[in-house]
Amino acid sequence: MKKRRLSKVPLSSVALLLIALGEVFVQLPPGPDSWDDRLLILAPAPFGVYIIWRLFLNPYVAFLESHACINNAFSEYCIPYKLISGCKGKRSLLVEVKGYGVIAIDAFDTSLIGKKKRDEIAAEFERRSLEFPQKGSFSKVSTTGWPEYLGPGATLLLFLIALTGH
Repeated sequence: MKKRRLSKVPLSSVALLLIALGEVFVQLPPGPDSWDDRLLILAPAPFGVYIIWRLFLNPYVAFLESHACINNAFSEYCIPYKLISGCKGKRSLLVEVKGYGVIAIDAFDTSLIGKKKRDEIAAEFERRSLEFPQKGSFSKVSTTGWPEYLGPGATLLLFLIALTGH
């Protein structure tokens, strides 16, 4: 079961829509005269979409049968419940893991604006750490991959195409 705030997707969708509308309004008359100028204005859009996806849509917390998965912006942690010794944090949720230190949760709905959701998730972590038996082991995996090349790469490619046309 993934814990996500429902307003997270609409918030990100609104941000994406604002990027698209900004690009449309810039292209309307009296806009740039050449396609190179239009492409130069369009170039930052893929990077903006990548940032919104990476920071707002990608991070989550999932409670599984024997462990919790915390998918942060650039890494995923699988933590057996018995290794969780507590949760703390004023602005974001910090999970204390025995032998591994403190892990911050980057999910937008458990940090910054989601105090109620953060407290619910902290209570769920603490409840499950007392209730579930020890199974599995701690793991950390990097989630960087093709999105790190696609978003910034598309932006760079659009800039290069636009600048070579001048």
